Amino acid sequence: MNIRSLKTFLAVARYGSYAAASQNIGLTQAAISIQMKGLEEDMKVQLFDRSARKVVLTRAGRLLVPRAAELLRLYENIAQNLDEQQLGGTLAVGAIPPTFSGLLPDALLRLRDSHPGITVHVSTGVSSELTHKVERGELDVAIVGPPPHRLHGGMAWSKVSDEPLVLLAPAPFTKQPLPEVLSSHPFISITRTSWTGQLIHNLLRQYRLRVRESMELDSIETIAGMVARGFGVSILPLTPARWSLDERVAVMPLARPRVTREIGVVYKMGNERQPLIDALQDGLLAVPKDPVVAQPAITLSRKGA
Repeated sequence: MNIRSLKTFLAVARYGSYAAASQNIGLTQAAISIQMKGLEEDMKVQLFDRSARKVVLTRAGRLLVPRAAELLRLYENIAQNLDEQQLGGTLAVGAIPPTFSGLLPDALLRLRDSHPGITVHVSTGVSSELTHKVERGELDVAIVGPPPHRLHGGMAWSKVSDEPLVLLAPAPFTKQPLPEVLSSHPFISITRTSWTGQLIHNLLRQYRLRVRESMELDSIETIAGMVARGFGVSILPLTPARWSLDERVAVMPLARPRVTREIGVVYKMGNERQPLIDALQDGLLAVPKDPVVAQPAITLSRKGA
């Protein structure tokens, strides 16, 4: 068994096939096959179910994924932190797409300036998917929305920022009470299985707001594009810096009460890279909040509507 074979194994497990792994790590499929057979011989277990048409991990293969990832990180960090005065090592970070518009890049710049010895590997996904990866040990930390349920297995979530919820409507838009807007326009929903989708649909139920749902999409940018083209309205979390994302879209913050979607970091307590996670969290908390752009608000409460 060697580090190279473990790297290849993790690539196959991640990309789901020898062909996809080959394209991403620069090895031929034949070389990958030889490495995987050698790894199975060294470990004396079968890691892949070769009766299936695609690469399917056996139970032993699934158990090896987090162990191999941990061993690889230890190997990559072996020369780091020998100087106790300077943080260093590799940090695997996941983040939801909205954080790439400012929060995450700004925090990474601060982290690089403060701790140049830390190498960060970044991947993206939805909150639930990233949290599962942290739980399985595939990521050290993830920047996600608030969990809709209690975390378990030694997992922790800590708030670092928030985003106001806003109504998106085609511009120009004459301000109306929110119930009238939602009942008279098709509603474009963010996927309700996502944590953000659950937050918004719980909000609609709480305030007894009825919608005529016409689409369910999984991307804030895609929804904004559909609103800009007149396909309907939507309620989404959006930082003030992005309120002018398209001149064809009118953006109105929800008010009375003001509602936000929190952003936080999720990680496993007791992680040996906790000092690196803390340094990232410090960088996230230090990012200046977006200035609130003057925009007409729309009242959320039934009484105010």
